[in-house]
Amino acid sequence: MKLKYILLDAFTKTEFQGAQIAVFPAAENISEGQKRCLARELNLSETVFIQSSNESMCNAKLEIFTPHGPCGFAGHAVVAACYAMGEVGIIQGSDARIELNNQQLDIILGLKNHKVQINIPIDEKYDDYVPSNKELAQIIGLDVSEIGCRDYRPAISGCPEPYLFIPVKNNPSLRASLFHENKWQLSFVASLATKIFIFTGEHPFGEVNFAARIVGRGIAVHDDPPIGAAAAAFGLYLSHGKNDYHRSCLIQRGDETSRISILEVNVDKKGSDVMGVQLGGHAVKMGEGYFDIPGE
Repeated sequence: MKLKYILLDAFTKTEFQGAQIAVFPAAENISEGQKRCLARELNLSETVFIQSSNESMCNAKLEIFTPHGPCGFAGHAVVAACYAMGEVGIIQGSDARIELNNQQLDIILGLKNHKVQINIPIDEKYDDYVPSNKELAQIIGLDVSEIGCRDYRPAISGCPEPYLFIPVKNNPSLRASLFHENKWQLSFVASLATKIFIFTGEHPFGEVNFAARIVGRGIAVHDDPPIGAAAAAFGLYLSHGKNDYHRSCLIQRGDETSRISILEVNVDKKGSDVMGVQLGGHAVKMGEGYFDIPGE
């Protein structure tokens, strides 16, 4: 069986930046076992398999795998897959709907400007009961004076997966952050959040609002993994407690020593009610190839 795959860089306009994603645009006859093997073989952060959806209003069904197995929502993977679907003609026009993890996501695709915007289902979680700044500083290996930025305070936010959001003083503090698993396991917050989203508004990157990175269990010390899965939760964190909030912000992952991703998050609120959350970004096609594997 000959299987085509497309390689893309997501959340970037520039080749060799962003998150590296593989997309199989015709995955109808690929078993789950084969999907696991292919994702392990490619060894990228995510591999996406596209097939027909049984939902009449959906253009396609997406399944996302990491080298370790199936995973939930990953914004960078969805952006890459939707752009690939436009390239191969699965999506005709700019508006589409996809199925992912038994949810339907509306997207807007701009093939000419290489941009995808995803409407995220609203499933807001928020809790400002978090450890002291001293304890948080110990968890991420900083001095307590480096915790906090402007009027942002640590809190837990989810949409739906909960993250612990920690603002830090500046970009050097962000880059110096080092996850200490022993301190994390001793803290009550380890039972409330899956990963830690560290961010700052004080950075040297002129075109973006925030610089950010994710740390936590299962992430190598010097790794800088994609942040797309946490972007909607970050948007809701920024809007919490603010009525009639209408804001778009740009978030950068990485710097000159690593791959840079730029994500756009939009949150719209009417009064205190969240009316919509959108995640947007660009994608660049890097290449394509084929796997020759035996059928099952």
